[in-house]
Amino acid sequence: MVKLILSDVDGTLLARGEGTFDDSVFEVIDRLYERGIHFAAASGRGYSDLHRLFAPVRDKMDFVCSDGAMTISDGKILDINSMNKDDVTALAEDITCFEGCEFLLYGREKLYISPKTEKYRGFIVNRYRDSISFVDSVKDIGKIEDDFLKLSVYAINGVDSCSGYFKDNWMDTFELVYNSNNWMEFVAKGISKVSGVEALCRKYSIDMDEVMAFGDGGNDIKLLGTVAYGYAMDYAPEMVKAAAGFVTDAVLETKRREGLVCYNGVWDSGI
Repeated sequence: MVKLILSDVDGTLLARGEGTFDDSVFEVIDRLYERGIHFAAASGRGYSDLHRLFAPVRDKMDFVCSDGAMTISDGKILDINSMNKDDVTALAEDITCFEGCEFLLYGREKLYISPKTEKYRGFIVNRYRDSISFVDSVKDIGKIEDDFLKLSVYAINGVDSCSGYFKDNWMDTFELVYNSNNWMEFVAKGISKVSGVEALCRKYSIDMDEVMAFGDGGNDIKLLGTVAYGYAMDYAPEMVKAAAGFVTDAVLETKRREGLVCYNGVWDSGI
């Protein structure tokens, strides 16, 4: 029997380009809660962003944030895996040397940027709003009193323009995940969304064969390959579908909320 369900957010539970859920998402989470099935958002997003996004049901669910670097349960930190500040500072300096590359640094609740262009500044501020804190210089990163959970690289010309360098020079220090054509993400070595699943399984005394997960991106590969019921969305890249045990087109009739039909079908079927 499935006792824990996790879902990626962007591109899975939330259609790309949309900023909010409709009530049907919250209704499903409510029904899972009533049935005693734990639900967690497993996302690359930071906690403050997820906390806002799931506001109507946030007390009935858990959060695997920043690609597994921090897990929140009952409003408290259950697990946290931060990066070394000196390494992060050096990596950020490398990123700023690349034409067309910007960084986004995730703390516990704040996001830190030192934008090279006004276009990137506007893009990040528009998306993350009050969560943003500006850093005057990359060298000031080490002065920030926060845990560094994830560092994302935005490559305006695509990650292929710089990924080779970062793979060759930084993969011994961090985990590197390609999340889209323009974004790649660094977290502490050995950390992924699986880290959050393991923390939740320990808390609730759940075995991995009682866990279901949904995802569509590169940062979901380890998660989908680890749980008993790993569902890749049918539009996911082939390497994501290859890692999952199952593929689903689980889209509501409105064609807007991927995953929910599958959630309903799975738990009603009594798996």
